[in-house]
Amino acid sequence: MTHARRISKAVGVLAAVMLATSVASAQPADQTASAFYTAYRAAFQKATKVDDILPFMSKSQKAQIEKTPAGERAKMFEMIKSFDTYTNVKVIKETKTATGATLNVEGIDGDKKKATATVDVVKEDGAWKLSKESWSS
Repeated sequence: MTHARRISKAVGVLAAVMLATSVASAQPADQTASAFYTAYRAAFQKATKVDDILPFMSKSQKAQIEKTPAGERAKMFEMIKSFDTYTNVKVIKETKTATGATLNVEGIDGDKKKATATVDVVKEDGAWKLSKESWSS
């Protein structure tokens, strides 16, 4: 490996570590799972591409997204956004689990009807991450 390639590789690793550190440190140490989910919902509403919400995703969720061919991710994200029309979203109950927390959530769906969700969040590398979100009306 040439000296230039080693430097390039080291810079890439350093950038990845700095990004991971900045995302983890962006969350207050005492942040609850509920506060994390509220921040995620706000970011999701503002997001214009899937990359905007990747910092909130668990490693397994990121892996699924990254399996999608890059050219199809924009369409996938548009579809997700079109189905997620929930407003007035609030966490009703937070229950600790072995890996993080399960949230019981309520909101109003696109038809102006009450909807509920179960949301699993996990702690990864000291930061909350979204693992699973299941809505029903």
